[in-house]
Amino acid sequence: MHVGFIGLGQMGSGMARRLLDAGHRLTVWNRSPGPAQQMVERGVSVASCPEQTLESKVVISMLADDAAVQSVWLDDGLAQRMAAGQLHLNMASMGLALGKRLAQLHAAHGSLYVAAPVFGRPEVAAQGELDIVAAGSSEALARCRPLLDALGRRCFVVGDEPHHANVVKIARNFMLAAIIESLGEAFALTEKNGVAPSRFLDIITSTSMSAPVFENYGRMMLERPARPTFPLKLGLKDVELALAAGALSEVPLPTAALIREQHLDALAHGYGDKDWAELGNWIAECAGIDRS
Repeated sequence: MHVGFIGLGQMGSGMARRLLDAGHRLTVWNRSPGPAQQMVERGVSVASCPEQTLESKVVISMLADDAAVQSVWLDDGLAQRMAAGQLHLNMASMGLALGKRLAQLHAAHGSLYVAAPVFGRPEVAAQGELDIVAAGSSEALARCRPLLDALGRRCFVVGDEPHHANVVKIARNFMLAAIIESLGEAFALTEKNGVAPSRFLDIITSTSMSAPVFENYGRMMLERPARPTFPLKLGLKDVELALAAGALSEVPLPTAALIREQHLDALAHGYGDKDWAELGNWIAECAGIDRS
């Protein structure tokens, strides 16, 4: 299948390479040209502007945040220029309000739209092992199924309105933020009282909290990855998406408000570009624990 691909950050680059491995033909566009040029040897066509990706039947976008989505798809008019029946597969995390607006815009112009945000880090994307949450019309979902199969190990269809997928991703990432916060607090409490946090982690992951999320994020707090794959400043973005969705839906999220303040404090002390798991080390620092 000929696919347009917009957004070649750490996640998007791995996803694009996975599609190439699966035999799809790509026309790619990225704001900075470097990541696109690195794929030329794989036979991709590099677009000089986002509109050139519309030469394909399906355009995947994996943009960093709502501002980037707003700029490319709404302000620059890309959604309005899609032909009737052409499909936009949006796999980025985005706000609930913008997700609804983008779906309405595609519907008004006769193009198809699927929201399919993903769970997983760049190395998982490159292996085609993402977990995908998708929503859209049955026709649109059927059209992009070969792409979803190439990119993910599982795809959970959650509704026929694209924003259903957006709110699932927002709610899940809010829960992840709460887990990181609670792990960091629990580690600091046990360590301050003489129990090694690694021992505490072994105990909880060997008993009732054996889920991979506790194991993975607990290890990243204690072992500090040399190269962050999801920076803390993007974790703040996800918490703020949850608060905005709560306000739009009239659902109070008091825990999210508290976690947002913790993220802002960590950013103010130089943690913004560190891995999201390092929020736990900021909590330890506030408790007077030196893990350097």
